[in-house]
Amino acid sequence: MSLANDYFLLYHGITFEQNLDVEPIDLDIDHDAYTTYALVLAITRKSCDRIVPLTSFKTLCQKLNVKAPSNIEELNHLQHNIIENIHQTKTKEFIDTLHEAFEYLKKEKMLKLEGLSKLISLFDPEELDLNTHLNSMDNHENIKEENKSTFKELKSILEKVIDEVKEEVSTNENFKVELEETKSYLNNQKFSIGITGVMNAGKSTMLNALMGREILGSAVVPETANLTIVKHNKTEKAKVYYWNKNEWSRIENSAKELESMRDYVAETQKIFGDELNSYIKEESRYDEVEIKDLSLYTSAEASGKKCNLVKYVELGSDLNFLKDGIEIVDTPGLDDPVIQREEITKEYLAQCDMMLHLMNVSQSATLKDVEFIIDALLYQNISKLLVVITRADTVSKEELEEVINYTKTSIEKQLKAQNKDSQLDYILKTIKFIPISGKMALLHRTGREQEALDAGFKLEDTGILDIENYLNETLFGSNSQKGEIVIQSAKSQIIKTIEKENLSLNYELKLLSKSKDELEKELKEFSKRKEVNKRIFDAMNEDINFYKTDSKNYIESLETFLQSELIELQNVIKQRVISDVRYSFEKTKKRPENSRIKVIVQTAIKDGMIDIIRDYRYKFIKKSQSIGEQCEQKYQDFGFVVGHKNDNFDARGFFQDDFKSGFLTSNNEVLVSQITGAVSKSKASKISELDREIEGYIKGQFIDIENDLKSKISKVSNHLVETFFETLNAPLIRVRQKLEDEEKILQNQIESFEQNDENRSNLSIDIHKKIKKLDTISNEIKGLI
Repeated sequence: MSLANDYFLLYHGITFEQNLDVEPIDLDIDHDAYTTYALVLAITRKSCDRIVPLTSFKTLCQKLNVKAPSNIEELNHLQHNIIENIHQTKTKEFIDTLHEAFEYLKKEKMLKLEGLSKLISLFDPEELDLNTHLNSMDNHENIKEENKSTFKELKSILEKVIDEVKEEVSTNENFKVELEETKSYLNNQKFSIGITGVMNAGKSTMLNALMGREILGSAVVPETANLTIVKHNKTEKAKVYYWNKNEWSRIENSAKELESMRDYVAETQKIFGDELNSYIKEESRYDEVEIKDLSLYTSAEASGKKCNLVKYVELGSDLNFLKDGIEIVDTPGLDDPVIQREEITKEYLAQCDMMLHLMNVSQSATLKDVEFIIDALLYQNISKLLVVITRADTVSKEELEEVINYTKTSIEKQLKAQNKDSQLDYILKTIKFIPISGKMALLHRTGREQEALDAGFKLEDTGILDIENYLNETLFGSNSQKGEIVIQSAKSQIIKTIEKENLSLNYELKLLSKSKDELEKELKEFSKRKEVNKRIFDAMNEDINFYKTDSKNYIESLETFLQSELIELQNVIKQRVISDVRYSFEKTKKRPENSRIKVIVQTAIKDGMIDIIRDYRYKFIKKSQSIGEQCEQKYQDFGFVVGHKNDNFDARGFFQDDFKSGFLTSNNEVLVSQITGAVSKSKASKISELDREIEGYIKGQFIDIENDLKSKISKVSNHLVETFFETLNAPLIRVRQKLEDEEKILQNQIESFEQNDENRSNLSIDIHKKIKKLDTISNEIKGLI
């Protein structure tokens, strides 16, 4: 808020804007000029008609080289110009002259004590200097873009700001609740790290070293065969979740086609028999267990084979490493025979902020490693991937470099096989490689550092510090993508709350300058407007609810679009396979290799699904954009001032990062096995029979794919609609809340008028200081980088 705005709000109780072409003040600034300024600034609306016509006042205006004002509006413009002049020419000596002149006017009974207090407060030397300093600091900070703060630093600053506003400034309970919700948002953010790799890649050893305790792996959970989600919890407990009936049915069906699944299902049915029904329920059952007993449920070596029934484990631990909101998703090995575990792994990885993929240096990059890396970066929306080369203490630096180069070469070959070699540069830029000796790091972190030192490994030689630095910078550093989104969202919410509180305080300040009769008259006018506003709010609510129903109906209609697109995709898959088989018979007189058919099927499904989701997203956003624009027009018709500048109605921006992950999680091994099996028996003379056979396989397997896609996309779409309409409804809620607050303030002012009368000046000054404090805080928040 400017000095001029401060003056008119505190001293006159009005909001003033210049709308007349008034000549500037043209004179040499000295102490006499500031004495004259004091007299003009001291004139109020009540004293204007008495002072302005005086010859002595007109003579003073001549000294300022300006035309004497003839009414209150012209006087306000002159006062505004004087304030601007003071702001530009102020010095400690001139401000002292101003204060002396105000004191003189009070002594001569030309200024009341209330007015003197307000003017002295307005032109406080410290406040004037402080504002100049803060503005220059803000500009200075905005220039130094390179000194960006980290997520944790910015989070700490915002939390302190929230506490300061709540304790020192805020009086409205609604605003305090909003601020507390923003603080809760900052403190409840989760940063997920996905850990992947084939079995025996060393995942558990590295994680234990990171967490500083053997909570996973041979000490507690030998040969972990399940997905494990590690979260911070002061009570160290574990929840073991089992397959539900639908999931187990899919596992049994997969076992009919895949030999790797057959033994697993047969073993499980033999061990559990009828008892299987007590674990496999309609909704996933879970058991709470002690961490020390967890291996009984998750270890492939434990008797009873409960691990066969376990879908995933949630592990709560009070480890320092987890206290900043870090969650770890420790996945089963990529070579796990239970393909449904891979689907669950992909479900969770799609939501992770980054992924660590571990490879045993002695095994180099297997085909499974390479396929998983490519799939994660091209299809699972993973934007940060760290490849950790484990057991680095067993090879030389040259051999390590060979492993890294071999991995890059393998990625290039696999991309070429998938006709996606144009993505090589993107993938290699997204990957970082760090070698680690997990065993030596674990010794250092669990009180056995002497053993590691005897083996020739200091902590900094193990690679664990490099991983920690990478994780810290990626998740919490100055360039953290998620951190920046969280901070910007919190900043925006705090600023909005401050703006609302300032509007409320401004209104209260204006009311303090009114007489009781004026307040009662305003309350009557307020009551009249209340009825009009109620009709507007009801009409707008009705329109928004209509649009919301329209959106949900549209989502249902898009199911037909999805169904037709999936049928078309089935035809594409079949045609690609048949075309390749026919071409192979014609050119080589042989059937194509199974590996080639596998790539054709998997690539066709993934690329086709991405195209379907993209087209669905386009239709969804186009419809939402249309509704947003209609809502905006309705708001404008009712006199609301809203627009796209605050992103309220721009669906294109609102849904920018949605529909990007979590859809391509189905494992297609059964379909690949069926098609490759059919192709391996095909004959050049019976292509039409192969065509029908493949069509049947695809149709059968696409039932689950279609149901899965429809379920996920409907869930996402309905969630987005709910969120979008909360945003569309926000201006209505905000205006309604503002009117309710103003009505309470107005009623309170009338009820406490006599009580406030003697202290009105101090109340006004206190409120004005709060407004300036909030303005300063808001500017400081905007300047944070």
